[in-house]
Amino acid sequence: MRRKITGVLFILLVVLMAFFTLIFYWIVFMFPRLQKTLLNYHMNSLTHQLDLAISMVNIHYSNFVQGLEDESTAKQNAMRHLKSLFYGPEGKDYFFVLDFNGVLLAHPYRLDLEGQRAFDSSNVVFANAIRTIVEGAKEGKKFVEYEWYVYGEEKVEKKFSAIRVFEPWGWIIGTGLYSETLMEQSKKIAREFQSVAILFMTMYSAIVAFLLVLLNRQYKERERLLTLHLQEGERLKTILSSIPQPVAVLKDSQIIFMNQSFEETFVREAESSPALKEKISQVIEETLNEVRKTKKGLVKALEIALGQEKKWFDVHAVPLFSDESVVETVLLFVETTHQVKQIEFWRFRAETDPLTGLANRNVLDVILSDQHVLGEKFCVIMLDVDGFKEINDRYGHSVGDEVLKELARRLSNNARKDTILVRFGGDEMLVIVPNADRETGLKIAQRLQEVLKKPLHLENLILNLSASMGLSEFPTDGNDLRTLINVADQRLYKAKNMGKGMLCVD
Repeated sequence: MRRKITGVLFILLVVLMAFFTLIFYWIVFMFPRLQKTLLNYHMNSLTHQLDLAISMVNIHYSNFVQGLEDESTAKQNAMRHLKSLFYGPEGKDYFFVLDFNGVLLAHPYRLDLEGQRAFDSSNVVFANAIRTIVEGAKEGKKFVEYEWYVYGEEKVEKKFSAIRVFEPWGWIIGTGLYSETLMEQSKKIAREFQSVAILFMTMYSAIVAFLLVLLNRQYKERERLLTLHLQEGERLKTILSSIPQPVAVLKDSQIIFMNQSFEETFVREAESSPALKEKISQVIEETLNEVRKTKKGLVKALEIALGQEKKWFDVHAVPLFSDESVVETVLLFVETTHQVKQIEFWRFRAETDPLTGLANRNVLDVILSDQHVLGEKFCVIMLDVDGFKEINDRYGHSVGDEVLKELARRLSNNARKDTILVRFGGDEMLVIVPNADRETGLKIAQRLQEVLKKPLHLENLILNLSASMGLSEFPTDGNDLRTLINVADQRLYKAKNMGKGMLCVD
């Protein structure tokens, strides 16, 4: 009996030593990497937010380049939009703008400092912060750290900011997080891991003590102990599964652990979708190959269809080493769908005319790069409203705008579904008809002329409209879309010289 007890004690001692070794392994190796992953997450988050801001500024700069706005108006609109952009858990994080002369151009919380040159200011916090940012921008840094006012209050705290230079206007655009925010989140993660470690130690110690006490009891008591152990294991799984981001641990390309979020997001969807399963396996294999090759962590962008919805993730890969070899890899999936959709929204806005809702000239750059999608033959129709300047001069630009919106509506309702409608400039509209020869294009142009002749009723005002048109055909009149647009434009002017409501095809 004594030998039996000694053997059981030896086994329990080995188990206890293995447990404390596991705890030591997590504290020494895993926790520092998780802290680094958290910092990388915040850096990537700031980068995504800054990319969104730069995309928005590019939209206004594009409007200036295209002549839709003068440069002063474009800059003012860009700054106004930047000052109105807030994000973060409490919606308080913001963007700021300054130039290389140290002048603060835009700041949503410190309006009193806008327009001031920090280098000449007696405000030490203001001067030091702006100097740090400007010097960092000149050195090509993407992140800087300095002291700044907490959300416009007089309290000063260290701040970690991402900065980018918008070269066309010489702006330094930035956003960031206060150090206290980063520290609080790191402390929260540390407390959670400490709680889990203490919970592990307490539960396993209780199990060991419980086993020692019940060592000489009957078989049924040992069965009850086993049942209790299984229940505790399920409880541990529940705790690990409560982590919100999908997490998986892989060894030799096999998943040895996954939390509940990973299973719900990927595994269950993949059971009914072979394509999704293959996509996930491909991403995991490619990521593991890169980690084995470089022997360092990396971040990969993942675009994937989950059910009926497309989502985007940043996949953070953290390798675990043994004898300089990668033995396990932790994958953390951070969803970036919201940021990607915001960027796509602003790109759509950049390709759409705000008055008429038609495409703007930016769309032509896309078509010019892939002209074959229009077919072996297609037609280009350039048109404008006869006497549009007189309408503007006599009734005002508001009436002129209504005429353009009605013109766009009639074109959209009466053109073929595959027709591309573009507001080319002013009252000039461009109609591109794919897979159409000259005869088809002529019939479409004539039908549109008839539709546009219908009187326009605006309150007490009735306007009799007409449109002049010029038509060209590919490949008879040119070998590329740019040439066909020029030919159609020249024929439009010929048509206008012939009188109102005329169509010129040669």
